[in-house]
Amino acid sequence: MSLPPDDAPEEIPLDRVYEEYVRLSNVCNDYIQRSLGDIRLFGSIGALLAWDPLARLFELDAQLQQPVTPVGFLVLLLVIVMVMFFDLLKQSIFFFHLQRMQALERVLNRAAGDRGELFHIASGWPDWFRRYHAPAANGFWGVFYLLVVVFPSIILYLQEYAAWLFVYLPTAVVLLGVHARCALRVLNSLKP
Repeated sequence: MSLPPDDAPEEIPLDRVYEEYVRLSNVCNDYIQRSLGDIRLFGSIGALLAWDPLARLFELDAQLQQPVTPVGFLVLLLVIVMVMFFDLLKQSIFFFHLQRMQALERVLNRAAGDRGELFHIASGWPDWFRRYHAPAANGFWGVFYLLVVVFPSIILYLQEYAAWLFVYLPTAVVLLGVHARCALRVLNSLKP
């Protein structure tokens, strides 16, 4: 459905505009639910990442005699980054739908006349994101990046795989840096 220009809201029946707004709202809610569900995947990966090294470090299981393999940390890093990029793809699609919803909100609010902005979810998100969501998200990603980089580095060092740090650290920095750069590009799409 193509939106009419700002000066011609009557070209498309208002009920069709509202139906499209509701449909996009449902699509966005679905993206949100699925993206928030990805935290379980991050938790599972984190459990895989942490259990074996911690068990060996604290000798919780006397049968484990082999040190942690550095290749295992690299594989987990790659899986984590793939999940992060997949989530970023979903976020990009979500922001596209938000932009469509903003255009529909303008049409619906114009039709409402002087009753104010009855429809303001998509239009209000960029400001809410910058003021409240981004600081919390930045804290989460800061801690997450530290766990993905620092924890494996400490384990590799303690298990005398310090030479592998010259492979793991640059790989982590490059992959997470590329993710951060792509994330900033997607986030910049929120600018009005």
